[in-house]
Amino acid sequence: MKFKASLIVCLVAVMSSTAFAQTNFVGQFFGRYTSSNVALPPAPAQDSLGNLIRGGALPLSINDLIHLTLQNNLDISVNRLSPLSTQYIIESFFRPFEPTLRIGANVGRDTSPSRSQLSGAPSVSQLSHNYSIGFGQTLNTGTTLAVDFTLNRTSSNNAFSTFNPAWAGLLQYSVTQPLLRNFGRLANTNQIRIAQNNQRMSEAQFESQVIALVTTAQKTYWDLVFTAEDLKVKQRSLELAQKTLSDNTIQVNIGTLAPIDLVQAESEVATRREQLVVASHTGTQIEDQVKKFVTSQGDPGLVLAKLSPTQPVRRPAPGDVQPVEEAIRIALENRPEMRQLELELQNRDIDVAYARNQLLPQLNITASYTHNGVGGVETLRSGFGPDAPIAAINPGGLGDAFSQLFRNDFRGYSVGFTLEIPLSNRAQQAEHARAVTEKRIAENRIAATAQQIALEVRNAVTEVEMNQARIEAAEKARELAERRLDAEQKKFELGASTIRFVLEEQRNVAQAQTNEIAAIVNYTKALVDYERSIGMTLKNHNIDIEKNLAPPVAAK
Repeated sequence: MKFKASLIVCLVAVMSSTAFAQTNFVGQFFGRYTSSNVALPPAPAQDSLGNLIRGGALPLSINDLIHLTLQNNLDISVNRLSPLSTQYIIESFFRPFEPTLRIGANVGRDTSPSRSQLSGAPSVSQLSHNYSIGFGQTLNTGTTLAVDFTLNRTSSNNAFSTFNPAWAGLLQYSVTQPLLRNFGRLANTNQIRIAQNNQRMSEAQFESQVIALVTTAQKTYWDLVFTAEDLKVKQRSLELAQKTLSDNTIQVNIGTLAPIDLVQAESEVATRREQLVVASHTGTQIEDQVKKFVTSQGDPGLVLAKLSPTQPVRRPAPGDVQPVEEAIRIALENRPEMRQLELELQNRDIDVAYARNQLLPQLNITASYTHNGVGGVETLRSGFGPDAPIAAINPGGLGDAFSQLFRNDFRGYSVGFTLEIPLSNRAQQAEHARAVTEKRIAENRIAATAQQIALEVRNAVTEVEMNQARIEAAEKARELAERRLDAEQKKFELGASTIRFVLEEQRNVAQAQTNEIAAIVNYTKALVDYERSIGMTLKNHNIDIEKNLAPPVAAK
């Protein structure tokens, strides 16, 4: 039986040690007092464009542009950290409610001259050891709980001491509950709830930043499309002017055209070549702007690949925009600015409720329950005084004190209250008035922002309609310019016109073609602005804002 009992004890010890090693209790405990491991989103990849380049060109659609922007853009990398930072702020406001362990110890010796015959010695010398350990926690209801244990050991040359050395133990349970000011969860968790709202506001702000960035990226992409198409128009215009110059040179050589007429054709070729050079460099500048969105390199110009837009421009179609009233309703439901302001109003409500609570007097109810115990070497005398004969000496020590303490023979309790009434309270009244005023400001800000959003939606719808009408007018103007050029060319061939009018009509055709392209591109850009104004940019492009916010790891 002894062997079995020993075996069981060994197995339990081994299992306990194994579990202890697996949980790594010590490491986890001390890990609370070291720097936490902060999980941050990975830095943008420097070479994420390499696999997309084909033959020195980077084919790029709108979806490609948005994907690369969310993956590589440095502005996104910066902005996504703000919501993570606010998440840690929430954790910091739980500090008042974290349990604490208090441990204390001190040793002291004191010798003082006797001032009474009852001191028990000509000079009293006392050595004391004091030890304490306690646990305390404040609940979110305002309740403060505490358990404290104190142990004192004293030894003295006082002849009247019954216990020498003496051990005294005290175990106390206490609770304090505010009943007016700082009563309840709403009054004690106001900072936590505000921080939680701030975290959601930071997410809404990040969403606004992503929307603005995606909108700007799309509009820059369409500017790149315009420059590419306009470059083709100017190239064709230059080639037409060069052909005209070549034809006129032949006519001068055969004597059917005066040499002076070549000057105007040569001048026109030079002018159109200049326009082509300007358009080419403008396209390069816009291409660098697009590269800034899709690369994380410090210098976007280091991306040497030629961007090749693959997305066609958007032609007008029925249902591109909704009725203004419906669009405004959708905008007010989806714009992150409105959610941000609604959360701000919730914060102001929390402030008002807290300031109202702080107007109340401070009334706290306290209660405590104690266990006492004493022990040590007990000296019993048959009379009174230090010279009285010793009747008995009972050996004892710390165990006696613990025995009395946990037998609950010596106990006590106390119940009371404290009431603190401010006689002026002007500061708290001013704080409450400030909170009410801030709430009214938040309400007015919501109304003003809703009005601004409605105006932005109306302007966006008007811009779409205007560019749609502009496309129709530009198409008609281009058709008429081409017909005028054809007629003027025929008149010139019949000798009824001059080269000046032919070149002028060529310029008109080129300008009309550019205007048509600009109208179509501007219509597409107006739709981008319309998407932003109604808050549908992310939804229409299947962008999940949560995937761009890496969840933080709680501080340890």
